[in-house]
Amino acid sequence: MDAKKVPVERHAQQVFPVFAKPIITPISQLSPDQSAAAPKLPRPRKTGGYGRSTFFWVNANPQSVKGGSREEMLKRIRSHVMSEHNRKKRLENTRRYKSKTWKSLAYRPVDASAQSRLPTPPADSPPRDMVCSSESDDTQASSPENSVDLWQPTPRTTSTTIASLSPHHEEEEEANGYGAELQVLNRQSSPESAVGITAWSFVGQGVKDPFNSSQVQLTDRMFQHLQFFLFDLTKRAYPFQHRNQVRLQAHWASLVQNDPAPLHAAICSGATNKSIFSGAYFASSRWTNPFVIDGLHHKGETIRLVNKGLSNLMTASSDALIAAVSILITMEMVGGSPEHLQIHLSGLRRMVSLRSSFSDIAPDVRFQIEWTDVRVCLLALSKPIFPFVRYARPAHMPFLNTDKNGPMASRLLFLTEIPGLFGAGMIEAIYDLLELTQYTEQRNRETQNPPSPSEGEVEDYFNTEVLYVEYSLFSDRFTEVGYLKPDDTIEGCVRWACLLYHNTTIWEFYPMLASFFHRPIMALEEALQKSILTGQFFLCQDLLIWILFIAACSSKHLPQRSYFMDELKTAVRAEGLESFEEFRSLLGGFFYTDRCYLSPCREIWDDIQTPSTQG
Repeated sequence: MDAKKVPVERHAQQVFPVFAKPIITPISQLSPDQSAAAPKLPRPRKTGGYGRSTFFWVNANPQSVKGGSREEMLKRIRSHVMSEHNRKKRLENTRRYKSKTWKSLAYRPVDASAQSRLPTPPADSPPRDMVCSSESDDTQASSPENSVDLWQPTPRTTSTTIASLSPHHEEEEEANGYGAELQVLNRQSSPESAVGITAWSFVGQGVKDPFNSSQVQLTDRMFQHLQFFLFDLTKRAYPFQHRNQVRLQAHWASLVQNDPAPLHAAICSGATNKSIFSGAYFASSRWTNPFVIDGLHHKGETIRLVNKGLSNLMTASSDALIAAVSILITMEMVGGSPEHLQIHLSGLRRMVSLRSSFSDIAPDVRFQIEWTDVRVCLLALSKPIFPFVRYARPAHMPFLNTDKNGPMASRLLFLTEIPGLFGAGMIEAIYDLLELTQYTEQRNRETQNPPSPSEGEVEDYFNTEVLYVEYSLFSDRFTEVGYLKPDDTIEGCVRWACLLYHNTTIWEFYPMLASFFHRPIMALEEALQKSILTGQFFLCQDLLIWILFIAACSSKHLPQRSYFMDELKTAVRAEGLESFEEFRSLLGGFFYTDRCYLSPCREIWDDIQTPSTQG
């Protein structure tokens, strides 16, 4: 049969049901018998805000499309759309209302699985003002250290803004305030009330956001840690900050304001450094210290946010995420193994490789990466993995004049003229270190007169030179193809001595942090044992005296000091030095400044003379 001759009635039976307005004869036009027999049509069911609408508009028959363009049908479509909109709006308002009801409580409800994994505190343990973060349980319950990340500060909002931050704060008041704020975790909260409530349900809902940006609602303790990071730790980022301090604080404030990952990283850094400076980080009871607990918690939050950002190619190489990872690596230096640090640093290099070039990163973030790279080299005695971006020398800055500030490093410069004693890279590093030392001493004498705005370019240049000198010293330990040069040579011993001197006069790491950065001292001790035994310093005893003096000053709190002092006494007697002024004058021919070494020089000289007096 021809398809064109199919009756319309038969064709209509094969299509989907069509919701169309039925043709109903008014009751007034029906006869009495018809009106009595006519069934009563049910009223259209209203779907309400929580039900699912049964309205489906399907046009399978082309002839029924005309019904959808009627005015009555268009009204019903509009009514359905508006009812769906109002329903979703009511659901959203209900969700917001229920989430706000938990803000006044001292704890956040947790799910049953997370609650079962919480450690039960002993009966005699002091109470803690911590609550469980249900989202961090799965990723941080594998070790005793990470189990502390389950605790989270009690939310207590603050209305302070960045403009009102003050660098003056009392840490004693903060430490004493913890005792009044401590509360016991309520473990009797019902799991049913925790449905839909997570640690991040309160993000952006506070009306007292310190940054007015609806990123993360800060508690008082979080804000104090962030304040310590912005106004205390940033002062130590650059050695010369007469004009860079305000700019650096504004840079980090902008990062933490616009992205939660560097915000939690900054809070983690502030809390961890507080625990280190107070000595609580290395104590046996550090797991009960609020600073340590806060640092571990925000470290876990930073890792979670970093992993979330790495899953998106658009944010994986952002300045904020790179800065957060760099801060995390800095925190890993405390107690972390050098091998793990190198692994983390390689991961950071992969993130940076997603950018067009290393110089494309913001200068302050790049400086943080370079600082971290050099510090890992100091811990692992490895080669830097990031290409250093060195600033161009300012055109109006005069070149080095070795006679301007006295005979500093004059004897060492004389040794650089001996063929084969130092390589080209080492000679360049010596001249760069000399110029940096002269600028440092000049700036320390002019602390009362900050530089003019025109000298800001010079200050930026020398801030990067501080890192470049260390970078060149570590890089020069390796050949162009990556092989390690021997340290038991005159060049190798001078390299380690220059590195210790740099980290004493510029960064002030030695001797206070010698137990932390002890590997260069141990490497220098091993190198001197071999080089002295082979007689390499027979014709340059003055150079040996300077190297041993720098090593003895740096290892003041280490057992290696006794070896350096014994060799130094022998070298001083062989050189024939009889007075303190002769000893100090000899040291002045190398890298030496009274600002850092005058008091240790007197102590060492008295120690040298003590055995001879007793004999």
